[in-house]
Amino acid sequence: MEKNRENDVRLRLIRAGLCELEEHGVSDFSLRRVAAAAEVSCAAPYRHFKDKNELILAIIAHVRESWELLAKNIYEIYSDKKDRVVQLSVAAVRFWLANGNFRSVLLTGQSELDDPRRKELSKFDAPLTSALSEYTAEANKDKGELEFLVLSLTYGAVSLTVGGNISTEAAVENLRSALHSLL
Repeated sequence: MEKNRENDVRLRLIRAGLCELEEHGVSDFSLRRVAAAAEVSCAAPYRHFKDKNELILAIIAHVRESWELLAKNIYEIYSDKKDRVVQLSVAAVRFWLANGNFRSVLLTGQSELDDPRRKELSKFDAPLTSALSEYTAEANKDKGELEFLVLSLTYGAVSLTVGGNISTEAAVENLRSALHSLL
């Protein structure tokens, strides 16, 4: 029972930390505000995390794990390698758009991150780059160029939609079309 309560406090701190990142970014991230938002004492974050850097790392890992669960399901559903790449790209766009708080993690400036957090953030692309590796090996295509183009199209669709330049559905349909032409 005590373990469940501690896990609940830890999760509340992570969720409150997500909001803190969205509102204040990494440079102005405050454990005191996170504790207040999570409705715990100012000492509580230190019972679960060594410092704010460790909490930010846990936030990034939490968001990444959510994405990886979705990506794993897509991997299992789509056996065709080209379809898998397309579906993962579309799912990535939908994931980032549906989870506004999570986007703050995606959009965190690389210069604001220390090496462990930068490495954790780079793992977000792993499901898509892995699917691209499988596809390019099967299709005998250059992975480097395709990886750049697919990731650019995917994150560009997120950016254009968040910026209000295009609707989610239009972004998804344009992405699908572009990827089918590209692959």
